[in-house]
Amino acid sequence: MMLSLIWLNRNVKLLKYVLLLNVSCLILIFSFSCQNSGLNTKKIVSKYSDGVVKIILLDSVQEKNKKGAGYKGRGSGFFITEDGYLFTNRHVVEMCVSGYIDYDYKDKFGKTKSNLTTYSKDIVNDKTITKVYRTGYTTPIIQVYNGKDENDYKLYKAEVVAIGMGAYDGAILKVKSDIDGNPVKEKFKALPIGNSDKTFQGEQLCVYGFPQQFQGDKDLMLRDMSTLSIGIMSGMDYVFNEDYGYIKTDAEIHGGNSGGPVFGENNEVIGIATAVGTKTNIGLIGGINGMFYVAVSNPELQERLLDKGLVAPKRSFSINTTTGKKLPIKTAYQINSLVNSRKKPVNKLNFNSKKSSYSKEKVWFSNISPKENNNYLPPKSKRYNSFTFDKNKGGKIWVYIDNSPSNLNTSQIKVNIYKKRNNKYIEHKKLVYNSNGASSNIYFPYTFYEATWYKFNAFSKEGKYIGTGYFSTSYEPK
Repeated sequence: MMLSLIWLNRNVKLLKYVLLLNVSCLILIFSFSCQNSGLNTKKIVSKYSDGVVKIILLDSVQEKNKKGAGYKGRGSGFFITEDGYLFTNRHVVEMCVSGYIDYDYKDKFGKTKSNLTTYSKDIVNDKTITKVYRTGYTTPIIQVYNGKDENDYKLYKAEVVAIGMGAYDGAILKVKSDIDGNPVKEKFKALPIGNSDKTFQGEQLCVYGFPQQFQGDKDLMLRDMSTLSIGIMSGMDYVFNEDYGYIKTDAEIHGGNSGGPVFGENNEVIGIATAVGTKTNIGLIGGINGMFYVAVSNPELQERLLDKGLVAPKRSFSINTTTGKKLPIKTAYQINSLVNSRKKPVNKLNFNSKKSSYSKEKVWFSNISPKENNNYLPPKSKRYNSFTFDKNKGGKIWVYIDNSPSNLNTSQIKVNIYKKRNNKYIEHKKLVYNSNGASSNIYFPYTFYEATWYKFNAFSKEGKYIGTGYFSTSYEPK
């Protein structure tokens, strides 16, 4: 009996020890499981850092003319297949499809300002534009980091394969070659795709990308490395985008972050960093599910993305997508001709006469306007047929179409301008100016940038020839 009690006592103690050990193991397993199921930024960086990329917009034509001049902007993106398909924002790569325009304009205070933006018909028709320097298209250059130092990266050329044209700000790219045009053999790190419709308010989020931390040239921009910012899913917004909505977050989103991935608590990409609220500075994230419709134009890719977990969004009122084919744009010359045709010259001088012929016509040039000459035509001593100018700044003269003392008797003057090329005059511009029919002259400024001969042919609105004038230009000696 005594032996049985001793044995029982020992086994009860052993049982307690085993139970305590099992409970401890369960606690450790539960803690480990919770840690793995929550947002893990170390895991995200270690597994996916080389799948998050910088997208550089480069105009190769401008870059050939002057090193560094081709750099037009940047953003972020991320791989979604091993063979080089990427997700990003539409507004990051829109200049690759719609083109860009670099121009000057007058603000509401009359001050001249410069702007570089995506090309559109609205901008071309904007009457505040004063001068267009260039238009063109950009190519997306993909910078992929493969190490921890600022020079541990490779550059690739890509193309836009699909772009959202409706309410959702998304685009798909595809790597086509390395920076030298050679075929790409390596595989890329594809990021896991989550479900943006299953994110919930209060969930932890991680924004990953390349915010523009430094202002400078292209070489400095290439050294601008990736950044993580952490926050929560703050809620939804249906004001900025009432169709799909935006996921709000207090995680920092800055210029350059656009197009980068946003990870949820399952360490999967649930959205694309897109914008910042105008008043609250709250971050706005496009749900990853919206990319389902951007991929519609590429059925084979869409099928692959479905296998990777991409699903259609619950809200989908605006479905509109297209391929990355370049849209037609006007040249800077064409737009400047349109801008000049909108100018209305001031006709302060009026030499009234009953005569209406062009027998006394003269087309001549000066470096001063009537306003600079007490509202009188510049005297013959201030009329020239040759001008010098600063090669870097260009030159400006005043063109006079003068039929004094007779009237011009037309409501418009049409001017054809030619430049001399290889001893031949080649048409350069066609301008139209409004004219007071009872005035004997009109005058307007003309800006030039080349050292050559120029010819001006003037006609009335009715097509009657008025006259011709010539002048030459040369660079100022250094």
